[in-house]
Amino acid sequence: MARFDDSGLAVGFGLVAGASVVIPLVVGVAVGHPVDGGVVGIGAWLVAVRANADPPGVRAVAMLAGVLSLAFGTVLGVVVIDREWLLIPVAPLVAGAGILWPLVGSTAALALLITAANPLPVYPGAHLGLQLLGGLLAAVLITLPWAWRRTRPLSATLGEAAEELAVLIESTMSGSWDSQRVRASSVLQAARTACARHRWERRSREAEQVTAGLRRIFYEAVALHDLAGAVGREVPPDRVGLSELVESLAASVRSLFQLAEKVESVDFGARIDALRGERPGDERELLGLVLLRQIAHVADRIREGVAESRSGVRSLTGAVMVIPQLPEWPGARKRRPSSGSGDSTGEPGWSADQDVLGSSESGPPGVPPVESARESLVPDVISRVVGRLPRVSLDSPDVRHSLRVGLGTVVACVAIVLFEPLHAQWLALTVLLVIQPTYGETLAKVWARILGSVIGGLAAALVLLIAPGDWVRVVMVGVAAMLAFGLVAVHYAYWATFMTMCVLLLIDFQTPLSPDAAAIRVGLTVCGALIALACTRLLWPRGEAVRLAERVARLLESHAEAARTVADVSRGNRPERLAVERIHLAAREAEAVAQSVSSIAYEPGAVPPQHVDEVLDTARRIRDDLMTVTTVLREDPGEVGPAPGVLDAVADRLAAGAEAVRIGEPYQSGGDVDSRLADLGGWLGKLADRRLDELAADPADSRTRVRRALLHAAATDQALRALSEGSAHIVKEASITK
Repeated sequence: MARFDDSGLAVGFGLVAGASVVIPLVVGVAVGHPVDGGVVGIGAWLVAVRANADPPGVRAVAMLAGVLSLAFGTVLGVVVIDREWLLIPVAPLVAGAGILWPLVGSTAALALLITAANPLPVYPGAHLGLQLLGGLLAAVLITLPWAWRRTRPLSATLGEAAEELAVLIESTMSGSWDSQRVRASSVLQAARTACARHRWERRSREAEQVTAGLRRIFYEAVALHDLAGAVGREVPPDRVGLSELVESLAASVRSLFQLAEKVESVDFGARIDALRGERPGDERELLGLVLLRQIAHVADRIREGVAESRSGVRSLTGAVMVIPQLPEWPGARKRRPSSGSGDSTGEPGWSADQDVLGSSESGPPGVPPVESARESLVPDVISRVVGRLPRVSLDSPDVRHSLRVGLGTVVACVAIVLFEPLHAQWLALTVLLVIQPTYGETLAKVWARILGSVIGGLAAALVLLIAPGDWVRVVMVGVAAMLAFGLVAVHYAYWATFMTMCVLLLIDFQTPLSPDAAAIRVGLTVCGALIALACTRLLWPRGEAVRLAERVARLLESHAEAARTVADVSRGNRPERLAVERIHLAAREAEAVAQSVSSIAYEPGAVPPQHVDEVLDTARRIRDDLMTVTTVLREDPGEVGPAPGVLDAVADRLAAGAEAVRIGEPYQSGGDVDSRLADLGGWLGKLADRRLDELAADPADSRTRVRRALLHAAATDQALRALSEGSAHIVKEASITK
């Protein structure tokens, strides 16, 4: 679980979530119905727990789904009360379904176990209604637009992203560019997530506009770096003032969020024209001029991205009052133009190391925004629901984890039915709350859970022994709840400690407990933890280590598909945005490999994988080169020559490398890529000779097809040769990864 970056978020979330639990108790004690207040408080606690993973990003839809899950689990719990044997088949099914369908989550299973284990203090119908009232209270309170939900102003987050992009551009010709690229990508992804979390704000469209503009600048900055590296071998950078251009572009990006004087623009095109007037003496100088012209085009596109973002920045920094945006009528979606926000769902799955290459279109890949907007509402809803259905396969981590949870719950429920221990729900609850996808993660959580249960249980036992009045217990519940929710992101042990105290005192309002209940709870917690450890140790304890080879193969295949798509774009057979989407998907496969490697560290007996870090680093460079080629292709190249063939050969090499990884054999390199690169070199030489002849005949002639073809061929030559080297290196390293 991520640590809160802002102390105000921890305090704010703790106060609001704790208030949702304690308000029903205050009202219940005040009107003389403390039992009813306790039932409402339990319902509020069960729903409020859903916000722990991402307090500022939790949505009202997810919380309302939690209320429905609460209702479902409570109804099942009422049914099971008089039929204890039903607990054995029902509870594991509900717990496993919560893993496969995140919207259901663990709420239904928790409500089922708590309801089945405690005598109902009121009639079943009233009990259900009171718990739903508490769930709705928590859902509404937590999702209101509190200040802590904006952990920091959007303008500050986007301003930091712009600053990192400016530093990235400044690092174009320095050795720190690679590390700065990773940082800029991380900050941009954080800005994109923050934008998605603030969709309830009226100014969110402006924020999405700025985020899209910053992504485009990042895209061009990568191309600028590659082109500058290539031109440095042909023309001395100081000869045309390349460093001045870089400083000017960085200042232009930085000026978006900083009060500065007007940035002086460098007329790089005029300098290139002056250099060209000196008449290139050989093919080498001519190719240098071609690369410089491409750098000028990239600089123009960066300035365009800055200009397009300026109006959105003014709206963000100039807004004084934030007004919640009302939901639109469904039919109005067809008339709303595309906002260019990309995939701004803000859902988990992206990490800071991913490339920020989200498509700026609102429709699905390959479908223009207008056509996507014309789709009917019903098919769109159906496709979204079907797309969220889990894959039922043992290869799926969610399915495996669901089976682990189901097995652990079965064991706990059988023990509950056979031995009928007091407060039996804590045995199954511990299994649900402790068991994790890997053995090592479960082991780490077990110790925090046991330690927290002992400390929190002792504190609750002391309170129950003293038996204070209702108002003192209300205060104790409020303090414990606020500390539990506020410190949940700091360490799980804090949550386990204060949550144990809070829930025991809450249940005491509903069903009076003795001080012995705390000791019993500790014993059942230890037993539940042992069950969870056994399940993760017996069922696929090294699942990620076994699946690593397949993930690496998928990484290679996704990069091969991206290269093929760029080749089709160069031929004019596919739109450019499809190439961007393919590179984006390749980045996600790389992230899957990185997540798999991090999980292997927790698996018993797993050997650290070899060369995976090198594979991931090379894959990033391959995506950078593909980005450069795609950027150059934005202008009509005319004659493309052998360049698409080089990309196809690179794709074939990557695909063959994926097959070698799957069968566990070393990759045998072929000479197709080298052959195509030789063709490209010959093509460049012929174009240069033809262009020199044109310049000799008419030095002012700058609009010929030969010049345009040479411009693009020379600009992509370095990137294509880097792709050849990178693809050869990655298949070699991937084939020896174990």
